[in-house]
Amino acid sequence: MTGRVRSWLCAAAVGVAALTVACSTTIAGSAVKAPGEASSDGVNLGLLDAGNFPTTPRPPLGVAGDALRGGWAEGRRLASALVGPWEVDPDLVDFAQLQSGVVKDTDAVNSLLGAPLGEALNGHNLLAGFCSARHADKGPYKDLFTMVLEMASPADASAAVADMTAKGTSLTMPFDAKPVPTQPFSIPRYPATTAVSYRWTASYPEPGGPRLTVTALSAHGQYVLAQAATSVDNPDIAAQLIATALDLQQPLVDKFKPTPPNQVAALPLDPDGLLARTVAPRSENESVSDGVYDAHGALHLAPDDPVHLAAMFKSAGVQQVAWVLETRVYQTPDASAAARLVADMTGPHQVGGISGMPKAKCFNETLAYWCVASAERYAYQMQNEQEHALHQMMAAEYRMLTGK
Repeated sequence: MTGRVRSWLCAAAVGVAALTVACSTTIAGSAVKAPGEASSDGVNLGLLDAGNFPTTPRPPLGVAGDALRGGWAEGRRLASALVGPWEVDPDLVDFAQLQSGVVKDTDAVNSLLGAPLGEALNGHNLLAGFCSARHADKGPYKDLFTMVLEMASPADASAAVADMTAKGTSLTMPFDAKPVPTQPFSIPRYPATTAVSYRWTASYPEPGGPRLTVTALSAHGQYVLAQAATSVDNPDIAAQLIATALDLQQPLVDKFKPTPPNQVAALPLDPDGLLARTVAPRSENESVSDGVYDAHGALHLAPDDPVHLAAMFKSAGVQQVAWVLETRVYQTPDASAAARLVADMTGPHQVGGISGMPKAKCFNETLAYWCVASAERYAYQMQNEQEHALHQMMAAEYRMLTGK
């Protein structure tokens, strides 16, 4: 796993927001140790310095409390049912943070797909959404964006796609003043999918140049399945990426068990208490994507190579991941699995370690420092622009996970 410092900025599309949660009697935050496991991390508790960071779990995070926050919680659940671009084409590994995460609202859909496609969702009972995007890091430019929007009913999904199609004759992208005209497009093997293509000029990633994007929309049960694929100037590449994405996406989303609309507000924010045992991010770094994911869902938010990471998660038996912008906690079956994850996490610029934590590793990159360590059955990584503060965060997280 190549450690990459995470950008401190989150897109409006995937929504930075402070979460005020309702209280309920969910499972209290307490360290859970796999039966029969003994500590093997070599940590000297007497040398740990957690500074002013909390060393005990937060109170239970409770339930969403309303439909808005419930929709974001449902969106985090949807991550497990979304096909990752790397599953469509293993060359698509470079992370597109601004297009990956919980879809906050219809304005976010405008930002992701182009206006007025988000506005076309109004009146069609959008409940939740999640999206993921990657581009190739070698060869001619290509990228793929995938998104699942959960509607209240199949009728809502069909009506939403019809309205989005009707309004998709031109699209205005973020930071563009003028709409771009689109042309109807066909997706191989999927005659019921509506799609449009348009041409534009990219400035990033360098060297930029001409681009052709195909955006496709499908109603599938109560879901709107959306893909946008871009190539340098080859519509066949984009069409095949989307067709393959649909081949994988439809059966995957069919396995998902959606929350009934009248129960969304009651969704727990932290079902097993793992997020409460994660050092909370600073308020300016809170995001609607903050939460707990299964191993597949967490891949969508990882800046590292998801193909390699998926193999590591499978080898280590990763059970769930607590994700906030500054911290990742990976729950595995036992301490040896957690240690294997830590051993795989590395970066090009290793720096000094953490007092009292001889097996922790720390690295310095352009924007910040980041460190990795294990704590019994958990592996975790954290980042901060201040090295000393990061060391204190790591010590606090160790105590929080182990209860020591």
